[in-house]
Amino acid sequence: MSQEIEEIKAKVDLIDFIGSYIKLTPAGVNYKAPCPFHNEKTPSFMANKAKQIWKCFGCNEGGDIFTFLMKIEGLEFPEALKILAQRAGVTLSRSNPEVSSKKNRLHDLTDLTARYWHKILLESSQAEKVREYLKQRNVSDDAIEDFKIGYAVESWDNLIDFLTKKGFGIEEVFSAGLAVRKEKGSGFYDRFRNRLMFPILDLSGQADGFGGRILFTEEGAKYINTPQTEIYNKSLILYGLYQAKEAIRRQDSCILVEGYMDVIPLHQAGFKNAVAISGTALTLEQIRILKRYTDNLVIALDMDAAGRMAAERSIDLALSEEMNVKAIRLPHGKDPGECVAKSPEDFRRALTEAQPVMDYFFDETFNKYDSSLPENKKMIAKILLNKIVRLGNLIERDFWLKELAFKLNVSETVLRE
Repeated sequence: MSQEIEEIKAKVDLIDFIGSYIKLTPAGVNYKAPCPFHNEKTPSFMANKAKQIWKCFGCNEGGDIFTFLMKIEGLEFPEALKILAQRAGVTLSRSNPEVSSKKNRLHDLTDLTARYWHKILLESSQAEKVREYLKQRNVSDDAIEDFKIGYAVESWDNLIDFLTKKGFGIEEVFSAGLAVRKEKGSGFYDRFRNRLMFPILDLSGQADGFGGRILFTEEGAKYINTPQTEIYNKSLILYGLYQAKEAIRRQDSCILVEGYMDVIPLHQAGFKNAVAISGTALTLEQIRILKRYTDNLVIALDMDAAGRMAAERSIDLALSEEMNVKAIRLPHGKDPGECVAKSPEDFRRALTEAQPVMDYFFDETFNKYDSSLPENKKMIAKILLNKIVRLGNLIERDFWLKELAFKLNVSETVLRE
């Protein structure tokens, strides 16, 4: 095994690998970056190309390519070994027990499931109507391939039968969130049936979980996702980030949308720095993952009531982490996917005209309430102070407090109190 480890280290360059997670800049013989493992403003994370080692002089973490991957992805050594071996093109000895750890088994299972559903979508006669549906939605063949979109057939045990024949136990299928235990009697059934399937990939490209969109019926939830498992934690993953991370770093900006069918049309139209929160507001962990790639976030969530609420919660948290946040006003369509499908140029123009989010909040609030009326001044102050107080940067907070006092024609001291 030590020979295989050394072969992996020789074939996978530490700087290139770490650079796929965080923005590295040359610093003499080293490369530096803000440490991804603790909050800091002055970079204290250093990586050395010649020695193939890294160290943070702020939190004292350090090591080689294996320890970096284990730390940043929250993996045990067997999972890190498997990922790096695949990247290096090194075949691991199957006799080693680390190769068949529980998490590796689950990832083998979910990766096989993603390939199986993808093959069904591309080739099965049962998926003919689904392929037609995707054509009607203008989803290209390239997008289907890039995002490994698949189809789970209308069956109670199709996937279970397939996976058990491939050597996986039913309890493993259940542990991966792909089977549901029957309420009456014994046994299990497939969680996903007659659904368009979207594999949710981690930053290494492994399928951690799935989202499934219902098709051709109004029965059941429109979308269902894999439940929390040992390898899937929805608070730590963003849909499309695996495909988008290089574009985010290159453009130094990330477009945040709400769902799978927003990300895919945006990528098709050339906006490859788009990711989705899959229906919930951003978490602190997700924001800190995004900050490895950029400090600039553009919010383009659905404009229905739920979308606006999710946008505000996401914005508040991003501001508290000192991200530079802008908000897009969609010129048409109820969501970014619909807008860009109708006119990529209109979406591009809206992206160019995106407002810094505090400007957006001020405009929205002052347009809604007549600030000449005392009772409205009180309401405006209540809404906007709640935003200002969330700003992580004290200079920004002071600026917007002064701006609010000026526009309301009230004492800044009153607002501070």
